[in-house]
Amino acid sequence: MPYHAAVASDAAPPAVASDAAPPAVASDAAVRLVAAAVVPMEPPGQVYRPGVVDLAGDRITWVGPAGAAPPHHGPQLQLSGLLLPGLVNCHAHSPMTLLRGVGEGLPLHDWLRKAIWPREAHLTPDDVYWGMTLACDELLRCGVTTSCESYFHDRRVVDAAVDAGLRCVVTPGILDPAGSGAWRRLLDIAVALHGEAHGRAGLIEIGFGPHAAYSLPLEALATTAHLAAEVDALVTLHVAETAAEGAALEAEHGMTVPALLASAGILDGRVLAAHGVWLTDDDVALFARHDVAVAHCPQSNAKLGSGVARLPHLLRSGIRVGLGTDGPASNNDLDVWEELRLAPLLARAVAGDAGALGAADALALATRGGGRALGLPVGCLHPGYLADLIHVRLDDSRFVPVLDDADLVSHLVWSGCSALVEDVWVGGRQVVRAGVCTTVDGRRARHEVQRRAERLAGAVAQPGC
Repeated sequence: MPYHAAVASDAAPPAVASDAAPPAVASDAAVRLVAAAVVPMEPPGQVYRPGVVDLAGDRITWVGPAGAAPPHHGPQLQLSGLLLPGLVNCHAHSPMTLLRGVGEGLPLHDWLRKAIWPREAHLTPDDVYWGMTLACDELLRCGVTTSCESYFHDRRVVDAAVDAGLRCVVTPGILDPAGSGAWRRLLDIAVALHGEAHGRAGLIEIGFGPHAAYSLPLEALATTAHLAAEVDALVTLHVAETAAEGAALEAEHGMTVPALLASAGILDGRVLAAHGVWLTDDDVALFARHDVAVAHCPQSNAKLGSGVARLPHLLRSGIRVGLGTDGPASNNDLDVWEELRLAPLLARAVAGDAGALGAADALALATRGGGRALGLPVGCLHPGYLADLIHVRLDDSRFVPVLDDADLVSHLVWSGCSALVEDVWVGGRQVVRAGVCTTVDGRRARHEVQRRAERLAGAVAQPGC
């Protein structure tokens, strides 16, 4: 997908790590990475031992077995571990690191209204910058190279992502639970941000994030979808997250929320539905006809008691599915490794079938599935795709024994973890080296989020707040 030219930023000075060397920056010179193993995810289950990935600028130019690699005369890096596409987080509200753990034990709607929204009313743009900066450090160290974000003060979300070198689909939040008409102002902000920041630094895509049918009038959803379609932008919204959230709308209109969205033309463009836990068979078929993608968030849905999406059914129906962590206030982390393990575990447990979702298919959800769900050339190590990839250590007991190629894929899913992520590149630029994010001053980010979270907690504790 093409990106527009970068635009100037009025961001505050970035939280660049002061005690680390400047990260390698992509150039047009070809670089060869030679690894003990390469898992390209195209097709799922393929393994090259040893393998080669060639990069030029921000793109991959060649992938394959080391013995078949073309001649190369540029820089070459020898890696002892495994190369894998960067993980993709298809649904997150990452600046909510500021609210990590808030509202513990509450169901979704009480959690939003009693714990989250009152604090969010006091957020400043700089709060969001630091919340996202801390999140970028966490995401990148976990091997997540692309994240789809929906929040507020999104210029600062963009600033933080660019400063950290994270690829980001930013979908500014639009909601109006009180019915005050505030959605119009938020939609104007999203439109303006698309014009200003879409394509910035080769890392940013701007979409639209209408919250849900229960928190917005149908007019708002339809208007948002129409404006997004005009610029071919992604629309992401929460759909069927809980069993009861659509009851009032279904009673009023005599159809399910997905059917209502379709009837209003909201599903005609690029749409990513978050959660999809309570979709009916007809809803799934409707999503398939409209090519609506789904962000599956098993850990957040389990923690909030919302239920378990029918993942095997979605996949059998041809739905593009990626994994999402949701926000760190309801997860409580941004580690996609946990999602790629929990997704097949829940699918097998619910189905009573140990073959309901295989290891290669689970790993695909976190990589190529996420890229397809977002419509981005990420999630595969394939010529022409963006050079977003991670180096995973293999010198760990969790990867022993390896008797054949399938064992490596199986170990990645059932034994792998973010602690084994050694190096990370986004667009050919190294942003994690030896497990340390070189683009974020993690100590300062932790301090900033701690003191700002304390202020938010104090604000809602005041009488009348």
